[in-house]
Amino acid sequence: MKIPIVSERTDEVRVDFRHYLQKRNSKDKLFTVASVTWMDREGSSVQFEAGARVHPNDQPERKIGRKIALARALKESGLSRDERRQVWMGLLEKGMRV
Repeated sequence: MKIPIVSERTDEVRVDFRHYLQKRNSKDKLFTVASVTWMDREGSSVQFEAGARVHPNDQPERKIGRKIALARALKESGLSRDERRQVWMGLLEKGMRV
C-alpha cells in the first residue's frame, strides 16, 4: 500500500505485509513480515523489514501480527514520530483494522 505523507524526506511510504508458514517436525511456525519502503529526496530507496512470530500456544491472528511487525519496522526505519503517525493514520483510512 502506498501511503502519502507530509515530510521533508519523502512524499510517500510503501507498506507491504507477507505471512509465512514454516513446517518443521510436526510443529508449525507462523510469522508475519512487514516491509516499509520510502524514497528519499535524492532518489535512493530506503527499506526496512521486521517480523512478528506466533507463539506455539497462541492462536494466529493476522491483524495482531501485522500490527506488531509494522510497529517494529517503523521504529527501525528512522522515520520521525510524526511521519510514523501519518503512516498509521493512512493505513487506518485505507481500511486496515488494528
